[in-house]
Parts: sequence; C-alpha cells; structure tokens
Amino acid sequence: MISDEQKLAAVIAYFEENESTYQIAKRLQIDRHYIRLWIELYRYHDIEGIIRPQGYTNYEDSFKIKVIQHLIETGDSLLQTAAKFNIPSRETVRRWKKQWMSKAGEVLYQVEKECQSMQKKHTPATDLNEKTMDELKEEIEYLRMENAYLKKLKALAQEKDAFKPKKK
Repeated sequence: MISDEQKLAAVIAYFEENESTYQIAKRLQIDRHYIRLWIELYRYHDIEGIIRPQGYTNYEDSFKIKVIQHLIETGDSLLQTAAKFNIPSRETVRRWKKQWMSKAGEVLYQVEKECQSMQKKHTPATDLNEKTMDELKEEIEYLRMENAYLKKLKALAQEKDAFKPKKK
C-alpha cells in the first residue's frame, strides 16, 4: 500500500522534477493511472486531495447522482470525474455508474411490462354528443395513461442515449 507521503512525493516529482507518470509508476511499481489520479486530485483540491483521513467514506445518494449526472453531461473520464469530486478512486465512480445503469434498465423493464399489460381500447369514431359522461371520462383517463407512458419511454430513451459513447 502506498502511503500519503509517497503519493505526495510522486506528485511533486511530476510537477517539480518533470518526471513522467510512466517513470514514477515504474519506480513505485504501480499502474500509472494511480499517478494520474493523484495529479488530478492535487490540481483540483491541493494537498487535501492527496492526504486523506483514514477510513471509509460514506457518500450520500444525492452526491452519487450529482457525480453521475456530471459524468454524463460533460463526457469527462472516470478519472477526471473522480478528481473533480475528490473521490479517491475512479473505480468508485465506475461502480456508481454501473449501479445507476442497472437501475435504469430495471425501470425500462417495468415501463415495458406496464405497456404490455395496458389494454388497448379502440373506441369507434362517434359523435361526442352520443357518448355518456362516464365513457368520456374513461377515454380521457386512458389517453392520460397512454401519454404518461410515452413520456416515460422518451425520458428513458434519452437517458440510455446519454450513456452511448460520443462520436468524435
């Protein structure tokens, strides 16, 4: 395990001694994505991004949602997003994104299931004056339900498209 002092020394070596992330990673015998994360954490949060209190951090759901929204809206990498929000690992952001996507899939499945269970009511084209008040209320209720379903489906499709890789 790399100590906070070693992390800080690695960042200083990068900025002040112009040592590359590859050289630092080779010297510390770790993957260089850790070095890149430490550098980004330092850029955004100074020394507080590197030196952290020991222990587990419990993040609120609202914070996780904010992070995922940022990731989707900006197209930033997992590493950049983790650094901006002072999260010590890009894997944490990846895990949150995966959880969010699986929940979005569950919601889509429920909407599709609801659609299949909806009974299509085809009312003959008749004059409104010939329909009773109950028939009109029933038709309005059906149309509102159908409209709400289509809105949900459109919103889910847009969320799903947000996760597709952007073409350059």
